[in-house]
Amino acid sequence: MTGRWTIAALATFLGTAPLRAQQQAPPSPCARDSLYRRFDFWIGEWDVTPAGHPETVVGHSVVQRIAVGCGLLENWTASNGGEGKSLNGYNRSLGHWEQFWIGGGGAVTEYRQSIWIGDTLVYLAHSITPQGAPFMQRLSFSPLDANTVRQFEQISTDEGLTWTVGYDFIYHRKKSG
Repeated sequence: MTGRWTIAALATFLGTAPLRAQQQAPPSPCARDSLYRRFDFWIGEWDVTPAGHPETVVGHSVVQRIAVGCGLLENWTASNGGEGKSLNGYNRSLGHWEQFWIGGGGAVTEYRQSIWIGDTLVYLAHSITPQGAPFMQRLSFSPLDANTVRQFEQISTDEGLTWTVGYDFIYHRKKSG
């Protein structure tokens, strides 16, 4: 009789082991790593205006932490109804942040290079127009204070010799409540 109880107890234990494993949260290598936390100033719900024109809202953005804190997802909605999403993450093997942007019109931009200049994250992308002409995009994110972030895009058609402004936006954190 003891043998049956031992086998039954073992079977019960083994049968519940997967349940116990599912109940434990997976470890996150990113949760406490400052390299993955450095861009957290962009997390939040935002109203977006052109720099110098806080009365003109051009869109709204919700930026959230994803993948157990290893990345950021932006959900962009323009005032004219356009949409887009960006996936941002620190690439440990390359030692820098990357962004993958896709707009509702089908435009995709891969910012595969970045550098931090002080508190500002600067992304760089090499792209091609629909007509086949190469150009570069430089996109920077600067925390102005706890409730505002500047997103500034520049474009170069001469391999970075000169740059023109694409847009200059200020993200204003929405008030909770």
